[in-house]
Amino acid sequence: MRYAGAVGAAMLLGLASLALAWMTGGITGSFLGPDESAHYVNTLFLADWLRAGLPGPMAFARDFYAHYPKLSIGHWPPGWYALWAPLFALAWPSPFAAAIVSAVVAGWPALLVLWAMCRMGAPRIGLAAAFAMLASPLAVDSARSFLLDQPVALVVGLGAIAWLRAAEAPCWRRFALFGALAAFAPLVKGNGALIALVPAVEILLARRWAILRDRRLWVVAVATLLVVAPWYAVSFRISAGGFNYAPGLAYAWLALSTNVAALVEDLGWVGIVLMVAVAVLGWRAEEARPVVRLALAVVVATLAFQSIVPVALDPRYVLPALPWAVTLIATAILLVWRRGGMARPVAVVLGLIVLISPVTALIHLVPKRDMGAPAIVATMRAAPGIWMVDGRAGGEGAIIAEAAYQDRGRRSLWSVRSSQWLSGSDFMGRGYHLIARTPGEAAAILDRIGVAGAVVVRDRYRDAYPHSAVLLRTVTGGAYRVMQRRFDQGDGDVIVAIRRSPITPHPEALSQADISRNVKAMAR
Repeated sequence: MRYAGAVGAAMLLGLASLALAWMTGGITGSFLGPDESAHYVNTLFLADWLRAGLPGPMAFARDFYAHYPKLSIGHWPPGWYALWAPLFALAWPSPFAAAIVSAVVAGWPALLVLWAMCRMGAPRIGLAAAFAMLASPLAVDSARSFLLDQPVALVVGLGAIAWLRAAEAPCWRRFALFGALAAFAPLVKGNGALIALVPAVEILLARRWAILRDRRLWVVAVATLLVVAPWYAVSFRISAGGFNYAPGLAYAWLALSTNVAALVEDLGWVGIVLMVAVAVLGWRAEEARPVVRLALAVVVATLAFQSIVPVALDPRYVLPALPWAVTLIATAILLVWRRGGMARPVAVVLGLIVLISPVTALIHLVPKRDMGAPAIVATMRAAPGIWMVDGRAGGEGAIIAEAAYQDRGRRSLWSVRSSQWLSGSDFMGRGYHLIARTPGEAAAILDRIGVAGAVVVRDRYRDAYPHSAVLLRTVTGGAYRVMQRRFDQGDGDVIVAIRRSPITPHPEALSQADISRNVKAMAR
């Protein structure tokens, strides 16, 4: 696949991904996913830092966090944020615009399927398979979310291709390209480190024992480690704090069964059967053998990594394997097609049957909820100062992300999280306890820091936490003018309370929470 063709295909697949996300109600102006707002704010932080002329990073981070307390670089690495920060610095995109860009990027991993089929001389089948992948529930859901899983799938896939090229025709340039991608993948997100397992599995499958004696491989491996290790030496205790399980055989089996089930649900049993068939029989076709081995290597590496590292269980964590699973299915259909004669209608029927499961799931995909964050933050800007934001991680984050966008670096708003002032817990919400147990205690905290107003996000009309109920009783007690706004889309409402009498903000009182625990830990 030539460069011009790759660029054209990227545009086509990106637009198709955006169209699917849009048609399923997945593009909104509110980042209600638990992690979406953090990724947006992290990118905006680096963009603001660039616009400010690269001042002292820690002081800048403290001030930024005091205004927009979703800064969480440390829990996630900075690679993808740094890549997009120059564009964010120039364009300063809103969450809505960023969601559109993310949906386009989510279509790019399908290029990996197209590359694999072009390598086997079947570009038309490759394009059809790439579009089919975009219609799978996992792919569509990823296009509807501002997350790091789509970039990880892309970078890991490009790294796998770079490895195959280096293994087939070793040279310094090809090994260096693989090393660069292998270093970048875990700096996008931690599970990008699974790229390190791809060469091991591919060498085993292809029996490339001679390459283990190539010193260029080991020089690049050491250089890659030297790039990645310093970041994780500093941040590992932070990211490990987000692990929800303990490592061991019990977790490994649970993760393997859960992730395999996610692939079955996404691709259907017919797709899984075709994957297994081509994994067993695809070796016989010389033109398919290298691609089949590489695809199997990425799928195995993804499942193995997720079984070893006990972060969490979520279907989106198998996204790096998805393009290669689709590649295996498409390869099986291609091999049937190439038999000619009556085998060709069979190949067409197989392709249509494989599509039944993902298309059925796609039809039943519900629109994302939208709380209408832009209008709420516009109300906050009319009374600038310190605002307390309450809700689940997504609700709090949607308001803070929109505030960071609308403030445009002016620092006229401070967004403080009720979860940090009225209660206490760790980054994952463990060890939760109330700090303010009564409206009186909550009012004292709000008065001490000079809160001008409060926003309470009630997803599905429920209080997010016990302290949410305390805050709601506080602001409805008469000292605040209260407005209620229903979600623009989905079940839920937002309570906006503006203090009736002016109050002097005390941002200096925010010093006890002026920077996230993550950044404090990294500074130590």
